[in-house]
Amino acid sequence: MSAGGRTTAYLGPEGTFTETAARTVTAGDKSAQLIACRDIPQVFRQVADGSADQGVIPIENTLEGSVTATLDALAAHTDLRITAELELAVQLVAAAPTGTTLDAVKAVYSHPVPLAGCSQWLSRLATDVERVSVSSTARAAEQVAAHGIGHVAIVNRLAAERYGLTVLADAITDRETNATRFVVVGTELAAPTGWDKTSVVVYIDTNRPGALLNLLEVFAERDLNLTKIESRPTKAELGEYCFFVDVEGHVLDARVGDALAAVRRTQRDITILGSYPRATPFDGVAAEHAKADDAKHRAATTWLDAWRNKATKGPAA
Repeated sequence: MSAGGRTTAYLGPEGTFTETAARTVTAGDKSAQLIACRDIPQVFRQVADGSADQGVIPIENTLEGSVTATLDALAAHTDLRITAELELAVQLVAAAPTGTTLDAVKAVYSHPVPLAGCSQWLSRLATDVERVSVSSTARAAEQVAAHGIGHVAIVNRLAAERYGLTVLADAITDRETNATRFVVVGTELAAPTGWDKTSVVVYIDTNRPGALLNLLEVFAERDLNLTKIESRPTKAELGEYCFFVDVEGHVLDARVGDALAAVRRTQRDITILGSYPRATPFDGVAAEHAKADDAKHRAATTWLDAWRNKATKGPAA
């Protein structure tokens, strides 16, 4: 780990949206250093062995859903925690070497997802334009820069700038509402802010009718809102699944802590992936409602403790 400032590992290569996210996370820290990693497991290894202070990886996209490699890595690295999240709008541009014009395009390069997400813009090009799928938008920019005039990359502006490409068209996605959620992973548990989210992975005790309902009831009985629930194979046995759950609140909140303890008691296992500030804008009304519910929960617990205290003392002499 460098002594010159916080080091952040991120899913590379350079010029991807994840680098943009990493630069957003480290904005204001002039001594921050970034490490581009070849895959998501390497990001986790860099943080786990102390080579990096934190890691930034994508976890969910508006159009494509969850990034399963991130979910699997979170479940495997139980010594790391999510410490923050951020959401970035996916803004794509068509970029090419200087001298290229849209009426003389030979081929368009990009990752398969941007190619699919810009199909309407692509349909306006000549019918014989080749569409080339590559491993990342940064790789697309690199190849287009190497191939020269007549080749176009669908990338973000950072990649276009990094490889000296000229933007020919912007706002080319089919949908205006396309965003990616990124998470920051580290070794510490983030402090509560009053507007938090807790992520856990739950391993059901037995695969039987009503098992998932019983899990959901734990949170419903405590008036806790789940913002996400998703199943993933445990990779231990065919047909065996675990559940990734996001619940509003922090593990230090009374109701959230009580719910997680109940899950730990009634299910085979639970792993806390982290409690961290929500990326969504602060909702004062929802936050006050959560505070009121926590206060009621604490009052009920205090009331029960008082009665238990009387019982342990026994009848007056």
